[in-house]
Amino acid sequence: MSVSPAVDKDTALARARAAIENRTKYIESLFDAAQASADAREKVAEATRAAERANAEHAAAYKEAIDAGWTVAELTGSGLTAPTPVGKKPSKPSARRSSGRATARRRVGAENTAGPDRQHDDATSPTASMTTETVSNS
Repeated sequence: MSVSPAVDKDTALARARAAIENRTKYIESLFDAAQASADAREKVAEATRAAERANAEHAAAYKEAIDAGWTVAELTGSGLTAPTPVGKKPSKPSARRSSGRATARRRVGAENTAGPDRQHDDATSPTASMTTETVSNS
């Protein structure tokens, strides 16, 4: 006598197909979402190209108005705006500036340990003047 009821082949296959069908829905959804995302990115790229063309036309028309004798004050007084520069992004501070120190600090007394190949005056070297500036600002 068996503890679990006997399952026939058709029932087992039906359960397996149902499980596969349920999992396949996720693949469909994933595919549709990926396609919608790609379509949206293409629309953004197309809109960006159209905006760049419009900005170029605006800049050309503005330059033509200036070349024709209109002044910036007259144009802005009429409610017309100057074209915005294309492609300019705000500059990011460099890693060197963000560290807070322009140069490495020199060891105290380092000027007295210079070898024979260092015969110039330390007061006129650019690193000496920057070092005193860095130390005084700390």
